[in-house]
Amino acid sequence: MRAPAVPRLPRAGLVLVALLAACGPAGAQTTPTATPLPTSQLQERYQAAAAAYNTAEGPVLQAENEYCAPAAPTADVMHCETALSADRQATITFDKALRALTFPPSARGVVTQLLSDDAQLETVLEQAATAPSLSAISALTPQIFQLLTTASHDAIAVRTAIGISSTSPSPA
Repeated sequence: MRAPAVPRLPRAGLVLVALLAACGPAGAQTTPTATPLPTSQLQERYQAAAAAYNTAEGPVLQAENEYCAPAAPTADVMHCETALSADRQATITFDKALRALTFPPSARGVVTQLLSDDAQLETVLEQAATAPSLSAISALTPQIFQLLTTASHDAIAVRTAIGISSTSPSPA
């Protein structure tokens, strides 16, 4: 069996490779840091994301109240799971919109906290949306309410950090 042929660069190719290597940056390359948006644009985009979330949440909350309470005459595990899944998706969509924004350093900590708490909420909503019964969903409900409260407080902190009044639309 023969050894595989090793491709060879022509002499001019070797010179070109050597020149490119010599002209390259010395040391580690860094990625440029994205510049935060002007405050008015950041506020506008945040409010648009919050408004979209709130619009999606209206029917979700109605469905959750109608179908997820075990004692309700309209309680139904399939409809409840659909509502919980839509709740999770609305949260994911909001978080994706936030991740697309470049926040000033002064707001990054509270944004990171909101995204972290929302990730926990998304996990519990997914567990609830795939639960086998309304009683299993009910067992997760206190945790969902706690995480919603926490995320709501986080959203207030984000709005404050970017100069939006507390009377503006808030997700959660």
